[in-house]
Amino acid sequence: MVNTGGRPDTESPSQWRTGLVSDNTRWCVIDRGFELIPVWDVILYNHSRDFKSVGQMSRALRAAYKALTNLSVGSIFGEELGSAVQEARDFMRTLKAWEVPVDERKLLMLMELKDDLNAKTRNPSVWINMCLSDKALQDFLVNTVRSCQESPPENTSFIKVILKSLLTPHIYSVKDFPEASFIMQWIFQTEHPLPKSPKVSELEDLIKTLQQMKEHIHAVSYAPGSSASAIHEAKREATQTSSLAIYSLLQCLQEKAQKDMELLVLLIVSSTGYQVESSTFQHLLGHPEIEYMAKEMEAAHKEYVNLKERDADRAEASLLLKGLTVTPESQGLSPEQKRERLIFMEDHMKGLWSTRIKNLLQKHSGGEDWERLEQDLHSLISGCLDGNGNEERLQNIIRDLKGTFSTSELPSQSQSTSDSSQSKADEAIPKQEFLQLLKRLGLESHYPRRMGMGDFHTICRTCLQDSQPSQDTELPGYFLQKLLTVDYQVRYLTCWDESIPGLASVPVTTKEEDELSDSFDNFLDDLDETAPECVSRDSHVHPMDLQMAIFHCADDFLRQTLATKLAFCQLALPLLVPNPCTSRIEFPLYALSQIQRSWKEVEKSGEQAQTKSYNNKLIFQTQIPIVSFIRIGSSASSSKSQLLNALLSKRKHDTFFHRHCRGSTRERLLMEGVVEIAWYCPRGSPDDTFERCVAFCNLHGDARDHKAQLQFLQEISAVNVALVSDSEHMDSRGKKLLQDLWQSQRPLVCLLTEKEKVAPGRSSTKIKIGIRNRNEAELVIQLSKTIGNLLAGSNTRFSLDACADKARQQGFIVDADQPGCVAAKAKAKELVELLKKEKLSEIKSQLLPLQGKLWYQWCKKDKELTRLQEKGNKSIEHHRSQIENEKKSLRRKQLEQAFPLNPLMKSFLGFLKGQPADTKKYFLQWMKVFMDEMSCGRLEELRRVSHELWTEISTGKKYKKNPSVNAEFLSYLDALSSEINNSSIGLEHLLREVGQIYEALQLMETNNSNFAKLPEIAAELMVLGYPVELMDGDASYLPLRWVGAIFDSLMERLGDKRVFVLSVLGIQSTGKSTLLNAMFGLQFSVSAGRCTRGAFMQLIPVGEELQQDLGFDFVLVVDTEGLRAIEIANKQSLNHDNELATFVIGVGNMTVINVFGENPSEMQDVLQIAVQAFLRMKKVNLSPSCLFVHQNVGEATAKEQNMEGQRRLQEKLDEMTVIAAQQEFCDILSFSDVIGFDVNTHIHYFAHLWEGNPPMAPPNPTYSQNVQQLKSKILQAAKKQSQHSILRLSSLKDRIGDLWNALLNENFVFSFKNSLEIAVYRKLESAFSRWTWKLRSHILDIQMRLDNRIRNGDLQNVTRKDLEELVQKTIDGIEKEVEKYFGEDKDHETLIQWKSGTELKLKELKETLLHEMKKKCESLIELQKEQRKLDARKLEYEDELLRRSRELAVTLKGKSLSERELRDNFTFVWNKWIADVSSAARPLERVNIDAEIEEVLLEHFKEPGFHARIMSFPKSSGFSFDLEKHVMKKENFRFTSDPRNIPYADAINFQHITDNIIACVKANIDKKEQEKRDYSQNFIHEILNEVQNGVNSVPSHAKCTFNREYSIALSLYLCKMAGERFKAMHKAFQKANDPVVYLSSKREEFFQCFQMSCQGATSITTFAVFLCDKIEAALRRAVYERTSKAIAEDMQGKFPDFRGNRASLEVCILRYLAKKENFEYFMQYLHSPKKFFWRYLETRVKRYCLGKGKRLEKFLDCSLNLLYRNILSAVSLSTQIVKDRKDREDKVSLWLDEFCRELTEVINLPRSDLKGIEHQEVKDTEFLRSAMAEALDDLRDRLRKEFAGADMSSFATQPHTILVEQFSGCWEKCPFCGAVCTNTMQGHDGDHQLVFHRPQALVGVQYYKTKELVIDICSSLVASDVLFRVGDNECIHCKTYRDAGPPFSNWNILPDSSMQAYWKWFVSHFRTQLEALYNGKFQGKGEIPEAWQRITKQEALAELDRH
Repeated sequence: MVNTGGRPDTESPSQWRTGLVSDNTRWCVIDRGFELIPVWDVILYNHSRDFKSVGQMSRALRAAYKALTNLSVGSIFGEELGSAVQEARDFMRTLKAWEVPVDERKLLMLMELKDDLNAKTRNPSVWINMCLSDKALQDFLVNTVRSCQESPPENTSFIKVILKSLLTPHIYSVKDFPEASFIMQWIFQTEHPLPKSPKVSELEDLIKTLQQMKEHIHAVSYAPGSSASAIHEAKREATQTSSLAIYSLLQCLQEKAQKDMELLVLLIVSSTGYQVESSTFQHLLGHPEIEYMAKEMEAAHKEYVNLKERDADRAEASLLLKGLTVTPESQGLSPEQKRERLIFMEDHMKGLWSTRIKNLLQKHSGGEDWERLEQDLHSLISGCLDGNGNEERLQNIIRDLKGTFSTSELPSQSQSTSDSSQSKADEAIPKQEFLQLLKRLGLESHYPRRMGMGDFHTICRTCLQDSQPSQDTELPGYFLQKLLTVDYQVRYLTCWDESIPGLASVPVTTKEEDELSDSFDNFLDDLDETAPECVSRDSHVHPMDLQMAIFHCADDFLRQTLATKLAFCQLALPLLVPNPCTSRIEFPLYALSQIQRSWKEVEKSGEQAQTKSYNNKLIFQTQIPIVSFIRIGSSASSSKSQLLNALLSKRKHDTFFHRHCRGSTRERLLMEGVVEIAWYCPRGSPDDTFERCVAFCNLHGDARDHKAQLQFLQEISAVNVALVSDSEHMDSRGKKLLQDLWQSQRPLVCLLTEKEKVAPGRSSTKIKIGIRNRNEAELVIQLSKTIGNLLAGSNTRFSLDACADKARQQGFIVDADQPGCVAAKAKAKELVELLKKEKLSEIKSQLLPLQGKLWYQWCKKDKELTRLQEKGNKSIEHHRSQIENEKKSLRRKQLEQAFPLNPLMKSFLGFLKGQPADTKKYFLQWMKVFMDEMSCGRLEELRRVSHELWTEISTGKKYKKNPSVNAEFLSYLDALSSEINNSSIGLEHLLREVGQIYEALQLMETNNSNFAKLPEIAAELMVLGYPVELMDGDASYLPLRWVGAIFDSLMERLGDKRVFVLSVLGIQSTGKSTLLNAMFGLQFSVSAGRCTRGAFMQLIPVGEELQQDLGFDFVLVVDTEGLRAIEIANKQSLNHDNELATFVIGVGNMTVINVFGENPSEMQDVLQIAVQAFLRMKKVNLSPSCLFVHQNVGEATAKEQNMEGQRRLQEKLDEMTVIAAQQEFCDILSFSDVIGFDVNTHIHYFAHLWEGNPPMAPPNPTYSQNVQQLKSKILQAAKKQSQHSILRLSSLKDRIGDLWNALLNENFVFSFKNSLEIAVYRKLESAFSRWTWKLRSHILDIQMRLDNRIRNGDLQNVTRKDLEELVQKTIDGIEKEVEKYFGEDKDHETLIQWKSGTELKLKELKETLLHEMKKKCESLIELQKEQRKLDARKLEYEDELLRRSRELAVTLKGKSLSERELRDNFTFVWNKWIADVSSAARPLERVNIDAEIEEVLLEHFKEPGFHARIMSFPKSSGFSFDLEKHVMKKENFRFTSDPRNIPYADAINFQHITDNIIACVKANIDKKEQEKRDYSQNFIHEILNEVQNGVNSVPSHAKCTFNREYSIALSLYLCKMAGERFKAMHKAFQKANDPVVYLSSKREEFFQCFQMSCQGATSITTFAVFLCDKIEAALRRAVYERTSKAIAEDMQGKFPDFRGNRASLEVCILRYLAKKENFEYFMQYLHSPKKFFWRYLETRVKRYCLGKGKRLEKFLDCSLNLLYRNILSAVSLSTQIVKDRKDREDKVSLWLDEFCRELTEVINLPRSDLKGIEHQEVKDTEFLRSAMAEALDDLRDRLRKEFAGADMSSFATQPHTILVEQFSGCWEKCPFCGAVCTNTMQGHDGDHQLVFHRPQALVGVQYYKTKELVIDICSSLVASDVLFRVGDNECIHCKTYRDAGPPFSNWNILPDSSMQAYWKWFVSHFRTQLEALYNGKFQGKGEIPEAWQRITKQEALAELDRH
């Protein structure tokens, strides 16, 4: 066993695999020497059993590759490779059944397979690895050779030829083929000569030599029978040759004094072991080392040269960095090695470093901080290191962040894990009953503490319907869902089993059965009998056992959520919880730390009573009196919990569960010893039970059994209430307990259950009350007064926080004491202490400075970019550049304020990044607690003052008396509002600061891993379930880069998941966030005091079982600030609300529009805003849905009331729609025309939230049911939504960007750029390109076959029907693909809008291609017919000459004559024959071409005096276009200036049209010359038509056109030029068709026929050679024809330029231009884009074919092999047919008939051309076959040698012309800047658009009546108020450019606020050339902004890469 990679000592595959998994440093790549096979195919074909879903895994990897590389995988790896592998496997299975005897047909089948595989993959790997490596094929080949060895050598020549073609050279690459040497020795001996080392003077030569050495080692290593000694010798020779080559190059570089290049070479070779002193390597080089050197040198040299062209400093920095890092080892260099390298480099350069590099080295000379030095070098190379301190700042920032994220402030996961494991070890084995309960509930896997927030938040199947559990295992899920919706009836949740007899339904009996039923006596008897056990047994889980089981299984965070929800439902909470396994008692402080309560207390001071409000107080921090209720003994008549409920809510609500509650049973497992707590919160009303907030604790069970709990309660209680049973039955324990309570200092109330009346005692703090048979109302009054009086006299108050200390003293477990929680709390306190050091209202400005004034200014500037204005004598681009600079300056100031990070942010970020998830959650929770505690007091005071002031102003008391005082109050009110905003600080502000730090860091333009950690923090918080700010509520702005980075991080963590977006919209403080909290359990703030500001987003996972059903993986909920917010009143609030509504409706798949109460004005406000937003969505082709939630409308049980409300809402919506439509300039009359809206199902009425009066009112169960119904409705609607509208995270990120960018502009609809739709259309264009190529490729194949058939005389007529039948199968396949694409693609709903247009375009293309093919065929048939007429006479002479030569041969047959004697005899007779032919031949007529041209011209122009002009026109004269002579103004442009003053762009266009006419005419003549046609008068008419078409091509909107003089002058020139070529063509044609000339050219051929006739049967070899000579020209032509298509097909499949659409091709062209940096190329591209497009394709093809790798030779060889196999097959088949036809004597004629028939469609070989040899005497057809095989082999070798030196000039059809036709697309030009539309489809639907608009100066546009060139770009102009001129008088605003009509209205030009660096770089770089070309200046208004001049080519190219 041989293992590659992994540990060397492994003994089994499992050990090897384990080693690889555990240590990835031992991984290695197996180098097979071929192109890479993608990992998804490796998995798909070799590891299908290792994955659960191999197809899904393969698709995911392919999608990831495509996303990362932006490359299509289908054409490179995917379907083609898969198809090839499958084809090879299928063939190998078939091959196993083959029999051993030699069968050349099977060998030919193998050749066909090899060609097919090669054609599919352009790669021999499948043939080598799947076929030649297959044992069955190897055995077949070996057996074939052994069989041939037994045959005579002359009979095996054909087999040898086939095997040679089949196996060489790929057999050498097969590793496991032992018999390969035996086979190849039989065919021929192979050698591996060592390439000679040339004298090396250039680095490219060295790289080439190294490549040859690598190939040499490879060839020897894998040669058949190669030995270890041979491989060692090869390595020795390669090492020696490489050493000599390196030495030669270094000597040459020293002579040239190129020290830098010498150092580059030395660094790389010395890292591989090269010793400079000895000029040799320390060890022998192998394949990997040589490959490493070659690759490293090539890459390093390329980088160095590129950098040196731009900046010598950066180039030298790259040299230094290379020296410090280059190594072939997997590990980096040690500090010692780096020091040695640096000394070596400094010594080598000896002071030649630039000043900047010297300074950098000096800076680092004293230290050993290699990482810092390398960072500085990286920065210098990337251009970030400058002399202005930016580099220093960047390094400080990186160091600061690195220090922040690397700080380990707390014990992390390891410690927490160990602690938790220890605690788990302490736990005892669960009690059997508890275990049974968990199992019954399906919770066994969740215990202990394994149920988390995911179980609570995850959307599961129970969310889809409002139903009841049907089995016990469903109870926990239903409990959590009902608690989620704050339904207090969750307390009564049970699952009744109808199989229990006691619960069975009443049986239905007949009348007769009733009469026979039990008697009354029997019925009475039943009462006395004992009930069956099964009836008395409890049939369901006790509701409190369900609650407590979940509590025991929940982790701390879920417990906290459960407690918070239970408290919201006004249900009691567990305070002390005995562990069912260990009996240890837990105090869940952390779980209770989020409970908030609000109440009002009435404080009496003298006669006045003052109300004090407590809003949203965290109850665990609040000191309040505690009243504890306990029971001593048992009481069947009185319920302690029931009594408590009467105290708390006067029996209106069961806060504590009691024995009479629904679902209660006698048996309960988990409530014994549990202490529950609930709070009474007064509302400041006279009917309050208690005047202050009071906590009530309830100990469940007999207090005698729970001493620890009782002792704890005694310590914390202000009053103890004991429910005491009959003292007669009380034991000593009970009495002792009661005595302790009586002796305690705490007041005691004894409720005696067996006493009716009790005499009052003497103590005022020890009170007895008899409760037997008491009226409950009276008892409650007495008890409440008693407790109230006792509390009034007691000062004992405890917070839960203080209670925790008592719990610790008792030895209870406190959940907040978990190490992670303690550490997090300490860190939170530490950070809040930092906050407290500042004044509350100044915290943001001092500690969070980035989100203040600088951020607001930046937002303002960013918005200005979308509302550009001309200022003074400055252009729009100047204004824009100025704004960009100001934005950068603001960001720079932010960075200066942010770094170094203050202690607050440094600790905050470090903690969040460095701690485990649980610790982070604890930390965030405590931060929220402490921050709220810090600010709530001051905020309440400020709001109170603000409210009082606003009330005073509103009443107008002071307004009439003193308006100035009122103004002061208003000013003071604004100041208060500002202070409230500044004092409101929460976690969202800290995260907002992080976002601003990240956005500011983008200014540094460097990718540092520490920067990426910032959005990772926010993404992790989202995954953990926390809300993250989407839109900054204070600035009303969306930090797009920050949000985008968060989404990127989310995708890294989760994958690109499908997301359903639910947003909510409504008036402020209408319960939006409360609704979302109840629906999904979200953490949005629900306080009316500090409502949601801006927009927040939170992720909710969907359960795996539902993901497929619903069609998405997550729900993203977007909560927004309320519309009509008071804080932003009078501050453009309407516009703000419209923007907010447009954004959230646009981003959401569904929007819940929340309406509160019956206030018509509020309803109108929200409806108007929402309707306008929906209308905008409709206009930009987005289709979100909506649901209306009408809250607080009463129970609304009457159907008629609902219907009336629906009717009113429908009317209001329609009314708002009409108003909004007028504002948006569209004609829509009803809301249902805007979106699909059903008034009956899309409106939900909600009951009041509270069931009674807060704060003691529980939530209304009907409200909870409404929430559940709404949630179910939303999910059901989401399920029905099209998959097109469900976006993935990546698409959602784009959608957010599109919406926001459009909102920044004044006109949302005009500015909206639907990136997703554009991406879908681009993808469609790529698919369209594939379909058209498939059709075009197939038709090219058909055309080749038909052309051969026509030339071979096999096809005389072509009909349209015949052609359609030939392409129908391909057409059907394409149509199926189209149908599947539009029907099954994930974006099919977006695609559908283009389906009919695409189908029409494909149909048009099919018609066009068929028409062109038919036309070509008919033209060729016509040409052949004409040729046959001309050939008829030649054939007569040819037949006669052949007859005479055969007669002469008969007379000489049998004589032994030498070749010289034969030739003498033939020559004697030949001369006589030719003389006879010459005398008989008729002379050919000559045409007077000049006269015909003159005649046609006179007829066409009919100008007086034109004849004289024709005669005087000089033949050698050219044509020069002259604006003054050849252009005239159009009549409809009366004010057009002189043609000489027309814009340069128009002049260029006229020149382009002229050049195009001339080029077309010349190309037409070239074609006719190639076809060797005779002259025809029609040719002159074609020229004149071409001129006329060119004249007519002038655009209709152009002001000028060509005049008649132009047509005359150009026609004269072209006709005269063509006349000379037509004369030469006519002369050549006559010469070619002169019989004497023709026969003389065939003399040698006649002689060979004569010679074969003389030789008889011995002439077979000559016959074969003769036939191959005839084949050669046809084969050569066919090879070039096939290769042309193959090259085009290969490039179309591999190159990014040609694989996609026109837009991607355009980007590639721009990249090519930038790299070439040639101004002339740019001008050709700008002025003649179509012409340059041709040239670019031609250049790409040439570079691809003629560059490194000898691709052209390989292509030609591939085509040659394919045709060679066809010819061999024809030889074999013809021979077999002749052998079978024993009745035929003329075997040669029959053989030639069959041979030509087989090749009819393959090559041009007419049977008539072989008449000279058809009568030869050939009897041995087997020998003929062998002779043909050898002759063909020689022919192939000759052609291969010829093709080795071939270039592109040999192609009749150039490959690039095929690509040109494929990618022609649209060529319309932008009316502003002249850029070309990049749509792939000609005549496409919709507007023209393109990727990059450009400055108008590029086409010579100048400002009106100046020489100042216009630098404005269209995409900036359309966002401005600039005017442009249409015609001579009319001016139109650029932002409404469509109003100008065509061609402007046909273009979609979107505002673009991106850098647009490419063309700005071009203008700056070629400024001088542009000024000279257009005779203008970049000055004044056209001055180039300074920022443009700083743009580097690298930045311009980087911008292209982003597209």
